Amino acid sequence: MIKLMIVDDEVEICDFVKNFFKERNFEVFTAHNGEEALDIIEAQNPDIVLLDIRMPVMDGMQMLKELHRRSKNSKVIMVTAMESPEKESEARSYGAVEYIAKPLSLERLEQSVFEVAEGIETSS
Repeated sequence: MIKLMIVDDEVEICDFVKNFFKERNFEVFTAHNGEEALDIIEAQNPDIVLLDIRMPVMDGMQMLKELHRRSKNSKVIMVTAMESPEKESEARSYGAVEYIAKPLSLERLEQSVFEVAEGIETSS
């Protein structure tokens, strides 16, 4: 079973996306800031992380850089309202495999997550 971590300060989004992927047989964890997420990642080692950029305490870019520094194997998909080629380039330089702009298209999110999950299962 693929482990999926959702990191977003908007509780409703976390809950909605969590339920959406639980119905698709993912094991799902949530966090509402980067600091909380890093603790859960240490304990659970998720395969995929859906990561918002704008969050309190530690934003998504800081968290992504910390994951990169710690050499975590989680595949990161950035999900953000900040549609910026510069931010996307920076995120990819720190290992993000995808960059999806809000408002969230569930179809696009599902497709991205399944593509990443398929790559993980193929390489296992």
